[in-house]
Amino acid sequence: MSLQYTSSHIWNELLGSFIKLASPHIGKSPLSYHRHQDLWDRRFVAHFGLTVHSAVDVWQIVENFFKKYRLLKIHYLWALHYLKVYPTEAVAAAKFNTSESNWRDKVYHSITCFGFMDEIHFEDRFEQWSCTQPSCYVDGVDMMVSEARPLDKDLFSHKFKRAGYRYQVAVALGTSKIVYVGGGVPCGKWPDLKLVRQTLLKHIEPHEKVAADQGYVGDP
Repeated sequence: MSLQYTSSHIWNELLGSFIKLASPHIGKSPLSYHRHQDLWDRRFVAHFGLTVHSAVDVWQIVENFFKKYRLLKIHYLWALHYLKVYPTEAVAAAKFNTSESNWRDKVYHSITCFGFMDEIHFEDRFEQWSCTQPSCYVDGVDMMVSEARPLDKDLFSHKFKRAGYRYQVAVALGTSKIVYVGGGVPCGKWPDLKLVRQTLLKHIEPHEKVAADQGYVGDP
């Protein structure tokens, strides 16, 4: 469903724009969207983590933040792809036909823009989902930053083998919505388990549990 404050005409224009932008990256023609919408949605979700309709809705929320950083719709898709697929710089830069440094810069600032959203609600983890064990899925996301001089071991990311900052992102299991973002801390100083204990786990109910990968072994 499109946001109420945006006219259907503008929303449909945005939908068409994102269909054209995403088309070469998911291997589907823009003209095939209305004939094969289910397949289109599956491809879009596989690459960007949400349907193209949801991508339009989220864009409407973050658009002004992106404009402030002089970011475009394609950079928004780069960031969604990064959060979904977690590619290396070389792979992502080749996929989107850009330089590694440009991709890294645009994705970093795009995710900063996501952090300005006030429409992220932790209670949305129970939308179309009634289970409390698990109630949502959490994962750590590292963002590369410029190396400090002299080198600072507190910034070291084992995922990238270089400096980075770490975030915790929780996703609803019933809707795939982002329901929590926390962190923005030096990777080397904040392993995933320590960070989730200081952020997300402080907000869940006593009987509640979250799903995570093996990097979070240590909490029941």
